[in-house]
Amino acid sequence: MADRAPNATPPALSAAAEPVLIAEAEAMLDGPDGLEQVVPGDLWPPAAGFAPATPLDVPAPSIPTPERFADALASEVLPMDPLALLPEDTVPPARGTGLVYDPRMMLHATPAIGESHPERPERIAKIFGLLERHGCVARMVRIPSREALRSEVALVHNAELWDEFEETVRMPLDQLILYSRQLEAKASLYLNQHSTFSARISCGSVIEMCHAVATRRVRNGFAVVRPPGHHAEPNCGTGFCLYNNVAVAAASLLANPSPVDPVKRIMIVDWDVHHGNGTQRAFWNNPSVLYVSLHRYENASFYPGTPYANFDMVGGPDAEGTSLNVPWPCGGMDDADYLHAFQRCIMPVAYEFAPDMVIISAGFDAAEGDLLGGCHVSPAGYAHLTHQLAALANGRLVVALEGGYDLDAIANSALAVTRVLLGDAPPMLAPGQACSSAGADTVARVVRTQARYWRNLAADQVPHAPQLDARDVLAAQRSASLWAAHRMVPLPAIPAESLAANQVVCSPSLMEAKSTVLLVYVHDSAPIHVSDALLDGDYANEPAVHFADASAFVAHWASERGYAVADMNTRATLPVRSLRNRDHDRAMPRTSEGVLKSNLAEQLLYVWDNFLALSPAKKVVFVAQGTGCDAVVQLIARRVVQERIAAMVQLMAYNPIPLVPKGRQELKAWYFAHSLVVCPREHPLYAWGEQSASGKRLGHTVRADEASAADLLPAVWGQVERFVEEKLA
Repeated sequence: MADRAPNATPPALSAAAEPVLIAEAEAMLDGPDGLEQVVPGDLWPPAAGFAPATPLDVPAPSIPTPERFADALASEVLPMDPLALLPEDTVPPARGTGLVYDPRMMLHATPAIGESHPERPERIAKIFGLLERHGCVARMVRIPSREALRSEVALVHNAELWDEFEETVRMPLDQLILYSRQLEAKASLYLNQHSTFSARISCGSVIEMCHAVATRRVRNGFAVVRPPGHHAEPNCGTGFCLYNNVAVAAASLLANPSPVDPVKRIMIVDWDVHHGNGTQRAFWNNPSVLYVSLHRYENASFYPGTPYANFDMVGGPDAEGTSLNVPWPCGGMDDADYLHAFQRCIMPVAYEFAPDMVIISAGFDAAEGDLLGGCHVSPAGYAHLTHQLAALANGRLVVALEGGYDLDAIANSALAVTRVLLGDAPPMLAPGQACSSAGADTVARVVRTQARYWRNLAADQVPHAPQLDARDVLAAQRSASLWAAHRMVPLPAIPAESLAANQVVCSPSLMEAKSTVLLVYVHDSAPIHVSDALLDGDYANEPAVHFADASAFVAHWASERGYAVADMNTRATLPVRSLRNRDHDRAMPRTSEGVLKSNLAEQLLYVWDNFLALSPAKKVVFVAQGTGCDAVVQLIARRVVQERIAAMVQLMAYNPIPLVPKGRQELKAWYFAHSLVVCPREHPLYAWGEQSASGKRLGHTVRADEASAADLLPAVWGQVERFVEEKLA
């Protein structure tokens, strides 16, 4: 197979590709701004036969000869920044900050006209435009973009993955649209006929920047690239990522060391709000690469949604301690939390590891304003993180763009990072910032786990007393309070293997003949809110731990109307929220599909078959919340219950809306007529149309004004009450 992708006959631009992309690509290659792309002959030795790719109908960039360079000097018209063309030994390493940007990466877009996607082409244009307006581009050395070679990609990815992506170039548009939608549903990845070309440029550009820094042509650099890469695994692209740009670049550095001061140890810091599963897997058993990730985890409920992102994932048997995960248990983490993790854990490990090169997988979706990330890191916060990392590896630092989907947030964050790379001091942070309790607890767990591998952390290896499961403690409290208020008792009286103690409680009227209506409330455990009395200053009146639970409210409402009540807690693992985090409760847990379709469904089926179905109540009302929604939909799909269920209320978190099975037309029509599915304001269904193609299988959906999933029930209860009364009439 050829080392480069064939491009003698470039694919035609789709109607969805904006003409401005072609104009920008032409201007970049040979335009009035004087930023002609060149391949420095002494940069590093690429594979034999390398030549810049020309997938568009534009002239190929030429490599400057000494004569051309002399002519340019004589005419005082330089093809690009003079520092970028001077021989390497005349460029002081301390003066150069590299920049790689190619508008042809914007050709990667959704295949169908009118489709929107968070990972949109404008992301890199917005960043480059802001850097240019603030004078950063003029202060930087332009590093040429290029396509990654097949042999380079093969350092991380299977050959079959390259072939699979290249096949899409030859697909008819209608077939490609169908394939892309299937890929989006399966792997959160879309493709058009230009996607593989853009991905090769994205990956090749990061490689080029890393080698430019490794050979000290520039001191540090920023690769403004897309599509991102850190989710791409060796055998598959996923999570908006085709090739793992940073992993391939790091592997290339190790495989092609420079003769002087070679890179032998690489530290990758991934501050994207999502765990970089692909990068971690690529170097899982490689002691030469220290992979550090700070990300939202929420007990494996936040994308990519696997325990592989937890703090106890420390590396393979030959590289223990070289995977360092800081798994935030909730959203709302801010500058103070990230700086605490750096100062308490990451930087001590970094100094002990002593990398020769630092690469930042710079996703900016933890930035203030990014709704997908739900965190609050400021541009100044990112600047301070960059400033700390710039002190490592004798300044050899590369920043490679990953995620970040709010255009203003990513542009402002990238600008702050770039200014630090250029040598500007990071801006001051606001006074009074302090790490949250949730952040401090997470970092402490990471330190205790990593202490066995790093001497700088060993002093924190403290023995622990046995711990109680918070779910058991809270279930006992819930059972006791419902008994005191409504004489509700646990089910079953004899504990069942599939149910935990106090998981299900019911009113005494469950089996009484006078009961005509049974209300079943199926819900998960709301967040635990943690505050610090020492910091918050109220010892007597402010409890240190808060637990939001609507069970008492729902039971009281039903009892007032003479309904029998059953309350089932799904026991989904409790996330921890800090009261000092803004919007600390907006991101409820998104429980994994396997748990929802097995444990929760089986538990509710057991309760229905053995207790609820035996109640004399003729009408049943289900109110489900969070993870309970999936269990209730599983019940109506697996049992014939339509004659008894009068109303189904689903109060969604930010997890996907459960669907009734395909092909069940009668069930779909019944569910749509008897359901009320209330979504928080920024639910993906309404934010960007996720699942909108599922139609009535979603049930009757409505959008609430409330953005916080935890506050949804009290905010919309009046609407729920009217719906239930209408269905019972």
